[in-house]
Amino acid sequence: MNQIRIFFSTFSRKTKKHFLESTFITKWDYLAMGVLTLFFTILVFYRIGNTSAPQSAYTATTEDRDIVIDLGDYVDVGSIHMFLGNLNTRKFSISAFNEVTGAWEVLQGETAAESVLFCWNYTDLNVTARYVRISPAADTTNDSIMELVFTDTEGNVVTPVNAGDYSTLFDEQDLFPEVKTYLTGTMFDEVYHGRTAYEFIHGLVTYETTHPQLGKILISLGIRMFGMTPFGWRFMSALFGIFMVPLFYLFAKRLFQNTFAATATTILLVFDCMHFMLSRIATIDIFVAFFIILAYYYLYRYFLADHQYRQTSESLTDPFPPFRVAVLLALCGIGMSLAIATKLTGVYAAAGLAILFIWYTILHFPKQQTLRLFLFCIGFFVILPLVLYTLAYIPVVGADGYNGLIDKTIKNTRYMLWYHSTLKAEHYYSSPYYEWPVIWMPLLDANDAVSATKVSAVSCMGNPAIWWVGIPCVLITFIQWIARRDGKAGFLTIGYLAQYLPWVILGLSGGRITFIYHYFPAILFTILMMGYVIHLLLTKFPKSKIAITVYLVIAIACFFVFYPVVSGFPVSREYGMHLRLLKDWILVL
Repeated sequence: MNQIRIFFSTFSRKTKKHFLESTFITKWDYLAMGVLTLFFTILVFYRIGNTSAPQSAYTATTEDRDIVIDLGDYVDVGSIHMFLGNLNTRKFSISAFNEVTGAWEVLQGETAAESVLFCWNYTDLNVTARYVRISPAADTTNDSIMELVFTDTEGNVVTPVNAGDYSTLFDEQDLFPEVKTYLTGTMFDEVYHGRTAYEFIHGLVTYETTHPQLGKILISLGIRMFGMTPFGWRFMSALFGIFMVPLFYLFAKRLFQNTFAATATTILLVFDCMHFMLSRIATIDIFVAFFIILAYYYLYRYFLADHQYRQTSESLTDPFPPFRVAVLLALCGIGMSLAIATKLTGVYAAAGLAILFIWYTILHFPKQQTLRLFLFCIGFFVILPLVLYTLAYIPVVGADGYNGLIDKTIKNTRYMLWYHSTLKAEHYYSSPYYEWPVIWMPLLDANDAVSATKVSAVSCMGNPAIWWVGIPCVLITFIQWIARRDGKAGFLTIGYLAQYLPWVILGLSGGRITFIYHYFPAILFTILMMGYVIHLLLTKFPKSKIAITVYLVIAIACFFVFYPVVSGFPVSREYGMHLRLLKDWILVL
């Protein structure tokens, strides 16, 4: 027992020394990092989505495909509302029985219910009827419905007298919302990524095959914990958006060795509209961005640790880095591997990491140890990415009927490359690469009327006070790299260009359709460059801290000005229109 007490006493003392007496991170750093992380956690989870949604489903059989509803008496039926699951393009014919003619009269043909997945869909009828028949189209098997609600012309729910005959259709009527918004269903690409996560869990054939699988596996973890609900399918995105905050702080502190600069940089991340919005939607962009920053963070730590090791070691009998240094390079490889397994844009990050690593190695690494280093890198930067990328396909092998894991991985990768290289679709909210830094075209992900004058809108856009100021900061950082040979400036510039130049090349070649959120990984490096400029100002002009603080207050205020139109918080259309600073800004409809 005495030995156990000594062990825990020693462990506690060393832990306290490491966390509270570290020369790298101080009590003030932990305080700033903790406060910002806690604040962002509250901000992200507030009104992120309902924790309940219809779960049971009714599926028509071959023998009995029609759903015949008896409302008990003649009712002025205003609308039929259907909550539809993971199957898309459902088509139903809706008819009412005419007791005078003794025949069914078609009210809506086979275009009555084009499905928005895991969302309330409605069809206006405006008819007086007692008996209503819903018939799936003859050529479709996608005829399951998770919940069915009839409302009269006043919007009141009408319960059929024969609801017991279709128990799974009318067992969750209490979940029918007065107002349908992002809180009660899917928005934008959640209909692909959230749906695929659901299909993973249930062993179904997956619909979305245009991206690698890890991001959707992560989304599925939230669904397993909290159910197929808006909160459930968005939970993991929120978690990784929150994880980004302390990671960013640690990265900034490593770069600038200054608590104020690290705090200022992280404030810019916390109050960036796009980071906030992508942390609240079940898409894969926040995951790949987190893994990219993680990889660059550990590469930078490797550079610092390896340089220190070579400077302080009196005798380098074995110049290959010790474990405490090599493990940082391994962690960089793990972050890069996870990024590639999430989205192919992780390959862009890999290119930037390779340039930085080769550059450093040529300048600092002993030539007699390059073979060992090469073999080490083959393991963590070639074999590991291939293994993790392939393993992420495990959830889809059995359901999709391929001949095995390798077969599925190769064929789907070929399809992804073909799809993205040939995609010529058009979208009103698409925007080319040169519009992204100035936020020329935000992406309206959701827009729902909540009253005659108010709307719930979710726009994907940056904070103008951050993105616009970030443009000269990118140029300043680039100049510092070229003119003054500043290694930190070069590191950040290459990281930025690795995430931005491929889209520039794609745009110049007339490639696929693009959106502003494709710029998100690059804007993270822009924010780090803003931190770099802040550190320059603090170094040359110590009194600039006041001006920097004033700017941070303006950036925070700008975030809250745009908060309603990036969060879905109900706001008047008039207010949303007043935020239209550029002609193509359609933040509400």
